[in-house]
This record gives sequence, structure tokens and C-alpha cells, in this order.
Amino acid sequence: MPEKIQDLNFKKESPDTEYGIVDNDSAFRDDIVVEMRKLRPGKKVVCWHSAEEVLREKLENMPDIIFVDIVLPGKSGIELIAELNTCGFEGKCILLTNMNSDELILEAIEQGAIGYILKSERQELANILDTVESGGGIITPTIALRVLNSIRLKKKTKTDFGLSNRLQEVLDLMVSGKSVPQVAKHLNLSPLTINGYVKDIYKKLNVNNRAQLVGKVLAPEQNSHSSTR
Repeated sequence: MPEKIQDLNFKKESPDTEYGIVDNDSAFRDDIVVEMRKLRPGKKVVCWHSAEEVLREKLENMPDIIFVDIVLPGKSGIELIAELNTCGFEGKCILLTNMNSDELILEAIEQGAIGYILKSERQELANILDTVESGGGIITPTIALRVLNSIRLKKKTKTDFGLSNRLQEVLDLMVSGKSVPQVAKHLNLSPLTINGYVKDIYKKLNVNNRAQLVGKVLAPEQNSHSSTR
């Protein structure tokens, strides 16, 4: 079951939230559309077969939340997310795919994906939508374990963000996949105290959610010049 990663802003989506799906597997795409229309009756769901089709759309016509498959004809889903971010897209992208590659998972997060869900876990779609619409991101336990393993491999090149020992401890636990209550229990502190630490970490690392945080921690070569705010 995917772990909810709640943003501290707790901003709910607008009643006019629109959804998009980018997948060239028509059978799978149709199944997701049917499920989404059951979960969000009356909401607009837009479908595309390729990244190129999406990029031909006007930015103001783009939906608020887009599910993107990694493997697409032409540009990949990760390339699409990167280009959307470059163009100023302010919506949210979630990868929905069969791929299990550690490198692809980490690259997707680094490029701005707020969640990564395996197609085999799509029964959690209701939970995913609720969490994302509340301002959070989604990383399944499977993905959290892969991220943790990658962190261990990169430990020798760990970036110094200039955090205090306590903040670094909280950061390590968060990136390993632990929720705020789990971090609080691990450190024998209150969730309120941990939330305060999380706010400090987000501010110092200039990120807004857990997915961005994981991406920044796992991209030390991009952070070698990070300053301590």
C-alpha cells in the first residue's frame, strides 16, 4: 500500500480539478479512465497517447494532475515531465508504470514527479488521488526501499546541507520512507516537534514536499554548491 507523504501546506485541490493520463496502452488507459470517473464523477479526464501530443497543448489547457507512463512512443514520460516543468507547468505529475528500475525511479523524482506508482498497485488509485489532492506525494513501500538502497550506495558522497545533527537525523529517516509519526516514535519525540523540524528542513533545502526532498538528497552533484540558509 502506498505511503502518504503529506505536504505541510495541506492545500486542497479546487473543485474544478482536471485529470490527465498519458499512456499508449489503450486497454490500460481505458481501465484507468473508467476507475477515475467512478472515483471523481463529473470531473474531466483527458487522455493522450504520447508526450508529443501533450506538448502540443496550450499550457493553460493542461489538467491539474497528470498520470504519465515512462515508456511512450517518442519522448519518454520522464522527458515529458522535465519539459513540462521547464515550460512552467504548475500541475502535478505522477508516474504510472510497470518499470522497476532504480535509476528511472530516482530520475523521475529529480525531474519533478511527486509520485511513482507501479501499474500493479493501481488498486490504490483512490488513496493516491486523496493524498495528492491534499498537497502530498506518493511513494510506495517498494519505491521507498529502492530509494533507501540508493542512498546507502551514495553514502560516501553524501552532500553536506549544513544541517544540525538533529535535523540531519530527521532528514535521513524521512528520505528512508518513514512518516512523521514513525520518525517521532523512532526519536521518542512528539509529531508536533518533528513537523517543526520538517519545516526547517524544507526551508533550508528549498523544497516543498517529500518527493522534491528525496530528489535533492539523491542528486549530490547538483547540490555541491548548496548554501545553508
